[in-house]
Amino acid sequence: MPVVKEAFKVAAIEFNPEFMELDKNIVAATAIAEEAAKNGARLIVMPEAAVSGYIYRDLEQFLPYMDTVPGKTTDSLLTVTKKYNCYIAIGIAEIDRDTGLTYNTGALVGPNGLVGKYRKNGLNPSDVLWFVPGNTGYPVFETELGRITMIICYDDTYWEPARVAAVKGCDVIAYICSSDRLLPQLGEQAAGKHSTIAAVQHQSAWNGLAMVAADRNNAESNPTTGVTVTYGGSASIWQADGERIAHASSTDYTKTMTNKPSIIYGMIDPTRFDNEQKRTLERRRPELYKELAFYRAPTDTAATKHASEVMAAAVQYCLDANDFEGNLNRCDALIKKMQGDTTTFNLVVLPACSFSGPASKDNVESIAEKALGKSTQAASDFAVRLKTHLVASFIEKEGDRYFHTAVLLAPDGKVLGHYRQTHLDPADAAFLTPGDDLPVFETAIGRIGMLLNDDFRFPEASGMLAMRRADIIAAPVSWSGQYGGRMQDAAGLFDHPYAANTMVFWYAAAKTSQAYTVVANSVGNGCLGSSGVFTINPIDSLEIPVVGSIDHEEIVSLKFTTLGNAYWMNQSKLLAGRRADLASPLVFPADSKALQQWKSVSGFAIDAWTAYKQ
Repeated sequence: MPVVKEAFKVAAIEFNPEFMELDKNIVAATAIAEEAAKNGARLIVMPEAAVSGYIYRDLEQFLPYMDTVPGKTTDSLLTVTKKYNCYIAIGIAEIDRDTGLTYNTGALVGPNGLVGKYRKNGLNPSDVLWFVPGNTGYPVFETELGRITMIICYDDTYWEPARVAAVKGCDVIAYICSSDRLLPQLGEQAAGKHSTIAAVQHQSAWNGLAMVAADRNNAESNPTTGVTVTYGGSASIWQADGERIAHASSTDYTKTMTNKPSIIYGMIDPTRFDNEQKRTLERRRPELYKELAFYRAPTDTAATKHASEVMAAAVQYCLDANDFEGNLNRCDALIKKMQGDTTTFNLVVLPACSFSGPASKDNVESIAEKALGKSTQAASDFAVRLKTHLVASFIEKEGDRYFHTAVLLAPDGKVLGHYRQTHLDPADAAFLTPGDDLPVFETAIGRIGMLLNDDFRFPEASGMLAMRRADIIAAPVSWSGQYGGRMQDAAGLFDHPYAANTMVFWYAAAKTSQAYTVVANSVGNGCLGSSGVFTINPIDSLEIPVVGSIDHEEIVSLKFTTLGNAYWMNQSKLLAGRRADLASPLVFPADSKALQQWKSVSGFAIDAWTAYKQ
C-alpha cells in the first residue's frame, strides 16, 4: 500500500469514561474522536478500556460493559473514520461471543471499517482478574499512514512488543493506555508505585518508531468496592527519530474527578520512518538471542536465591587517546578518594578503554593487549585496594583479531570473567571483531552481566542478560551522543524525576531487564559523562537512581538491594509474565523462510514457523 509522503496530523486523546455507562461512553468517545478528526487528525489514539471503565470488582461485574470487536464501539467510530478519512485506535474490553473468553483489546478502525485488532499480552495484576492472554501476537497493519501496531499499557513493562513489531516492519506505535498512578489491589506492594505512561520513550527510541500515546487523566471509583485509582494523563507524541513533539501535563491530583478530557496534536513526518536507529535492525544478531524464545519459570534454578546489599560506583574521568599513564593517574586519584571515604564499595565500574583511552583504526594495534595485560593488572590492583568487585575494559588482541573486552575482577584481584562486545558500531567494526556470547558470572554480590557501548542500542542484549538471570549489569562505555539521547519523562509521575541528562537506553535497559545497571562513561574529548546507577523500580523513592554530570570527573554511587522482592515488579515476575512464544521471531535467522513468512502477515500466524501441514 502506498504510504503518504507528506507530514500528517495525529491526535492523542485523554478520554475519561463514566463507570458502568457503556452506551453513553460510546457516544462521548465518538464525539471527541470526531472533534480530533474535524481538526485534521489522520490517526487518533484513545485510551485502554476507553468505553467501559476499568476497576470492576470481578469478571461478573465487568461483563455487561464489555463489547465485541467488531461491535457497537467500532461501528460508531466508523461513522467518523469514513467521513473524515482517518484511523482511530481505541482500547475495548472485548468479549468473544463464540468462546466466551474476554480480552483487553485494541481496535484499529479505518475509512473502510475495522482494520484489525490486538489482544493485550502483558497482563497486569488487575488484568488477570478479567482478561485472558492475547492470541494475536503483535500485529502490524498496513495503512496509507504507514505500518501501525498497537501496544496496550502494561505491555510497556516488556521491551519485546515494540521490538517484535519493529522487526515485522512497523512505522508507528499506537500506545493505548489507562495508566494508574497507584495499584491499591497490590496491598503492601502498593508502596512500589507503577505507572507505564511515566516513561514510554524507550518503545519509540529503541526501535526508530513514531508513537502516539494516549492515557486517561482522571480518577475512577467503584462504589461497590470502595476502590479508587488515579490515572496519570501525560499523553505524548513522538517522531520516529526520537523527537518528542507534543506532551500533555500529568494529572492534576487536586481535582481528579473533574478533570476534563483533552486532545494533543502533532505532525508525524513519514520521511523520518527511515532513521539511524531503525537501521540498526539490520545489525541484530539473532544467533546470540536463542534463549529469548525459552520460558523461564519463577522457579528458574539459575536465579540468585538471596538478595545482596550493593554499594555501587561508576567512576567518571577524562580519557585521552594513547595516554595510558595519564589516564591511569586520573583514575587513581578517584580511587584514592574512594579509599579515603568511610563508604565500603563492593562494585566499581570504570569507563570504556579504561586506561588506554579511545580506540580507532589508527591506534588499535598500539594499544591492544593480551587478556591478562597491563589494563587487567591495573584494574586488579584497584579491586584489591578497594576490596571490591571491579569492571574495566580494554582492547584485547588474540592472534590477528582485536576485541573490545570487559573484565570482571573479584575483591582479591582474581579475574572472574571476560565479555567481548557483541554489537559493534559500523566504524568500530572496521577494525574490531564482535564477540559471540553474552555471559553472566556468579559473584559474591549476585550474578553480573556486562555490556559495552553499542550493545545498548539493542534491547535484545540486556534482555538476554535478564534471561540469564543477571542481577546487575555493569557497563563501561564511551558515549558522546552517538546513540540514544536524554530521557524525557512525564514530569509529576516520578517521585524523584531523573536528571535532565539521563541517557534513555541506559535507563530502559535497567527497567526492562529488572537488573540494576551501573554505567561508567568518561568526560572530555566529546564524551558526555552522565554515568549512573539505574534502578529496577524507577517510579518511586524506595531507591533513588543517580546520574552524574556531563563534564566533571566524579564518583557516582548508590546503595541498593538486589532481587527487588518487595516491589510491584522484579526480574522473576518479569520473566514469568513475558510471552516467550511471541518472542520467537527475534531469534529467527535473517535469511530464514520462517521469518519471511511471518513478516508477510499482520499477526501471529503460528503456522508460519510450525509445520501443521505435511
